Amino acid sequence: MRNFLCGEFCRDGDSPVPVDISMRKCRFLVNCIQVALRTINIREENEKLNVWLAYFNLENEYGNPKEDAVTKIFQRALQCNDPKKVHLALLGMYERTKQDKLAYELLDKMIKRFKHSCKVWLRRMENLLKKKQDDIQSIVNRALLCLPKRKHIKFISQTAILEFKCGVADRGRSMFEGILREYPKRTDLWSIYLDQEIRLGDKDMIRALFERATSLSLAPKKMKFLFKKYLEFEKSAGDEERIESVKQKALEYVENTLA
Repeated sequence: MRNFLCGEFCRDGDSPVPVDISMRKCRFLVNCIQVALRTINIREENEKLNVWLAYFNLENEYGNPKEDAVTKIFQRALQCNDPKKVHLALLGMYERTKQDKLAYELLDKMIKRFKHSCKVWLRRMENLLKKKQDDIQSIVNRALLCLPKRKHIKFISQTAILEFKCGVADRGRSMFEGILREYPKRTDLWSIYLDQEIRLGDKDMIRALFERATSLSLAPKKMKFLFKKYLEFEKSAGDEERIESVKQKALEYVENTLA
């Protein structure tokens, strides 16, 4: 039953419910949802949440008025599920169905209720960037004030990725440069930064960044990772001369390390 419900209502498209559904079928599906919610094991959180999402989609399509109907089901879902997951599920539905005003309003509530959640702040950032809003920096500053310090690197690096994907690439670069000045030995951050530049495809910028990364004085294991990534890039985008250049630079590093 749960697979049927998810197939009917947990789709990613703009019309999660078939347009020719009859009210009789609608009532039948509500009954199915009610049965599923009573019978799913309490430990199966994801399965249960998927059924609630199906309920959101059903009321969003056929509730009258639909906003009130969805809110009613949302309040019920909050009573028996992880509140943050329920909010994120509803947000996802609003975004998929292009209900931008409701999504924005819900996000406002979420960053107040879950102000220590990196995931929630990142959803706010993604929403703003996709809508080409101007107050990006003020939201970044608010997030950093609210989030525990241990989550700052994750938030900044993931926000930088969002800037590369749907915002302003130069802002993303500035964010990566900032955290790498503070944590220059974090090869995971260098790798993420390089991935974004590779995706954009400016070979001069990519190579300049690789040259900087492979000129660092890091542990051999970390340097091996960076040289390997550099070599893989040149094998896919460069020529034999550039491939040999990377190999030579790696060899020089090994010789200097052993000297």
